[in-house]
Amino acid sequence: MIALSGLLLYLLLCGWMATLAARRFRAERCLVTAAVFSGAFILPFHVLGVFELSTGVRAATTANAALLLVAGALALRLVPHARVSIPASFERHGWVPSLTLAVFALGALLLAFGRPQGYEVMAYHLPLSVNLLQTHSLMAWDGNFPHTFPANASVLWAVLLEALPERLVSAANLVLLVPLVLAVHALCRLAEADRKASWYACCGMLGVPMIAFSSAELGADIGGIAFATLAMAFVLSPLRPAVAMTLAGLCMGLAIGFKSLHLITAVAVGLVACARDGAPRAGGLDRGLQVHGLQAHDMQARLWNAALFGGVALLAGGFWMLRNAVMLGNPLHPVGVPLVGAWFGWLPSADFDTSLRRTTELEWVDHAWQWLFYPWMESQRYGQNFKHSSGLGAFIAAAIPGTAMALGAAVIRDGLKAHRVRAALLSAVLFIVAAWWLLGDRQPRYVLAALPLAMPLLAWAVTQAAGGWRRVFDMGLAVCIVAMLGVFLSRQALQFGDRILLSRQTSRAAFYEYPAMVDNLPAGAAILNLADRSWHYPLAGAALSNRVISMPEGRRMLALPPSLTAPREVRLRAASLRAAGVTHVFAAGARLTHDACVQLEEAARLDRNPVNGEPLGSARVLYAVRYLCR
Repeated sequence: MIALSGLLLYLLLCGWMATLAARRFRAERCLVTAAVFSGAFILPFHVLGVFELSTGVRAATTANAALLLVAGALALRLVPHARVSIPASFERHGWVPSLTLAVFALGALLLAFGRPQGYEVMAYHLPLSVNLLQTHSLMAWDGNFPHTFPANASVLWAVLLEALPERLVSAANLVLLVPLVLAVHALCRLAEADRKASWYACCGMLGVPMIAFSSAELGADIGGIAFATLAMAFVLSPLRPAVAMTLAGLCMGLAIGFKSLHLITAVAVGLVACARDGAPRAGGLDRGLQVHGLQAHDMQARLWNAALFGGVALLAGGFWMLRNAVMLGNPLHPVGVPLVGAWFGWLPSADFDTSLRRTTELEWVDHAWQWLFYPWMESQRYGQNFKHSSGLGAFIAAAIPGTAMALGAAVIRDGLKAHRVRAALLSAVLFIVAAWWLLGDRQPRYVLAALPLAMPLLAWAVTQAAGGWRRVFDMGLAVCIVAMLGVFLSRQALQFGDRILLSRQTSRAAFYEYPAMVDNLPAGAAILNLADRSWHYPLAGAALSNRVISMPEGRRMLALPPSLTAPREVRLRAASLRAAGVTHVFAAGARLTHDACVQLEEAARLDRNPVNGEPLGSARVLYAVRYLCR
């Protein structure tokens, strides 16, 4: 109850900050509220992380973050402002948005019967959250390089896991769809799309498999693209440039804190920011955004826009890079810094295998040129063409040709100057896609940031149709939206029916299929995970109290070659285990040997499928460690 009260107080403080900021604006009030609320939720932990980095004191707790919020809110109240009031309005959204909302609400309900899912979620996103709860530290606590990634998502899940049941938290990522939809809808209206087309674009985007299925897992993709899209919405908004760039920088910093890949998106948005002059654009959406004809007296204002945007983004997202620079010698650890990395020693981590990038795309295509046909030929080697990391779906496949033809014809007819906002969005989309191609790690979800920026182009293209053609477009897009929402909801329903109704995997141990004793270990238990990385979070136990030593860190501890693959043969040494405080070892298929000073006692075993009783391919065994030598 105390933890729940603390969470409610924290949310109220974030809401207070957002209200204090939003009431100063007449335009884009919803966007300002979403941006400031999110920044208030996450950035106090960055401040506490900097404090820990400079003093060594671990203070990253919700209570300390709340104290910082109180101080920030009181300071914001002292800033003079004219109260701006806007009349309340109600907008009818139609049946497609209502259906979309109902589908995701039902999906959230089904998720709340289960537990958090997803490979990367189990392997490092939630382990980071558990480490924060156990140690109150935001430092990189072991040598597992995914644990050094920016961790805004993990901070968010940690705050929620501290106060809410794990079942409810499993659906929390769906909440981040709200700022994503707000941003895309705002961009659609800025691109001069009508209301109906704007909502169709938003709903169609939510039905894209990579977005829908990512939202059902506690990963970082949805948060990253949501705040990156908000950043673009502020850059193109009619707000005064200084305010717009500050809010855009805040959102971009948050996006980078979810996923460092959005450094590329930051460049794309920053280039658009450079194209905006220094005057407010109250006279029209396109006023102030220049595609060509730059004059000398505009240069200072444009450079100021870029500097303000970049500076605020660095402040809002730079903690993770600062931490890695201080602790690991490379701000972008584990990847190397292009061009200047060799000069400053900012090189890739030794266990970060960049050669895998050359073969990653083979999961989806046989040849690189086949990406040109990906929306219409979404094959996948592992039989899951629609999942969190692949699949654009019917809506995008149907929308691309018409949007491309409409935009191309309009530019030829009117010239580029008449389509400044749309040209800015298109340039950002092409920049992100080109960077994705050149970097070589061609996974579909790594180009996901381009998708929300392309949706306003679709909405504008639909708006240009009239009469019978408009009805045809509306009907076709509605059919695609319903079909893709059906794909998402049907899979959630099947998983619920299989795992909850039929298999009765209602307890945590049954859901994750590990020995139930893991949930009943004594305080201070430390489990060395020698199975796959995805066992890390389940082994924390129902109370999230077990300390888990990650599999890659275990490999280093036992002098095995660095790898993200679980070892098949392991020799346990008493000195290494004792130094790490290991009390238990978890293995699933590995052959274990040990020296004379270690004794392994089998504490629990799961060697048959708990649902059908069939033998498992590898028994899941929890060993208690006994030290025989002093």
